[in-house]
Amino acid sequence: MALTLIGAGGRVSAQSTADTTGVIEGTVRLVTPDAAFEPTTAQLIMLREGQAPEAIEQPVETDGHFAFEAEADPTITYLVLVEYAGIQYFSNSLLLSPELPSLTLNFDVFAVSTTAPAMTIDSTEVTLVAIDRENSQLTLIREDFVRHDEPIVYVGGEDGVTLRLPAPDGTVDADGRDDGSTGYAFEAGTVAVTIALRPGVTSVVTRYTVRYERDEDRYRLRITAPLDTDHMQIRIPERFMREVSPQSEDAARAPDADFEGEPLTVIERTTPARPGQGLVVALEGLAGVERASNPLTSRSGGAAGLVLALIVITGLAIGLHRGLRGRTA
Repeated sequence: MALTLIGAGGRVSAQSTADTTGVIEGTVRLVTPDAAFEPTTAQLIMLREGQAPEAIEQPVETDGHFAFEAEADPTITYLVLVEYAGIQYFSNSLLLSPELPSLTLNFDVFAVSTTAPAMTIDSTEVTLVAIDRENSQLTLIREDFVRHDEPIVYVGGEDGVTLRLPAPDGTVDADGRDDGSTGYAFEAGTVAVTIALRPGVTSVVTRYTVRYERDEDRYRLRITAPLDTDHMQIRIPERFMREVSPQSEDAARAPDADFEGEPLTVIERTTPARPGQGLVVALEGLAGVERASNPLTSRSGGAAGLVLALIVITGLAIGLHRGLRGRTA
C-alpha cells in the first residue's frame, strides 16, 4: 500500500512495512538558477504529549539527501526543519506507524539576495482593534500581502530592511504583531520591516498605537501604499464610532462585514494604488457613541478591562482580515 501526502516541504510519500523502526528521509533542492548549493543541515523534531520536544540534527549530503531513523509510533508527531542560508523551511506535521513506517520529503530552497526584486502588494487591510479613551489612543492592526515572483529570498540591503511602511498620522509606537515577533522597528514615521520575503506572497502584520485629539472627537486615518497595491481596505467595528466616512479620491463604502457577531464598517479603495497613494477615512464619535455598551472598550472596568480588550481583540485581528473576505452582514 502506498500513501501520498502534500506538505509544506513538498511531496511526501509513504510505503507500508511491518517494521516498528521507521525512516524519514528527503532531498533538499536548490531551485535558484545559477546558484551554488551551500552546506546545510536537517533537523528532526519529535513531539511527545506531555514531554519537552527532542531534536536530532545531521548534515545534508552534497547531493541534498538526508535520512533519519525514527520510531514508527503514531503517538509521536515529527517535524523536519531545514535551515538553508539562514532561512528556515519546515515540513508539515508527520506521523509514522507500523503500517506506514517511511516518509520521503522534498524541500525546495532558495538562495538569499540583498538585491530587491520587483515587488507588489496584493492587498492591504487595516482593522481598528481597540480604543483607549482615557489616553486618547487607538490600536490598529495592518496586514500587507507582499508578493514577488523571483526564485530568491530577499533579505534586504546593507541595513537588512525589506519593506518600509508609512505609519498613520499621530503614531506614537509601532511594531510587529503582538506575539513576540522580531523584525520590526518604528523610526522616522515608518515601520522598517526586516523579515525575509520569500517567493510568492508573504503576510506582513504590523501594529500601531495612534494618538488623537480628544477635544476634536475625530481622527483622520490615512493608510499609505509603499509599493504598487491592488487593493486597500479599512475595517472599523460599528460600535466603536458614531460615523465612518471615506475622505479620499477612489474611496467608497464597501458592503458591511461581520465577524462572530461584530458588525464592521468597511471602506475600500476602488482603484489600485501607486506608491505614496492611499486610503483616507474620517472616524467620528471617538468619545463614545449612543449604542449598546461594549465591555471590551468600556473604561468603567478600569485598566484591566482595557488590557483584556487589547488581548482579546488583537488576537482576533488576523482572523478578521482572513475570515471576513467574502462575508457580508
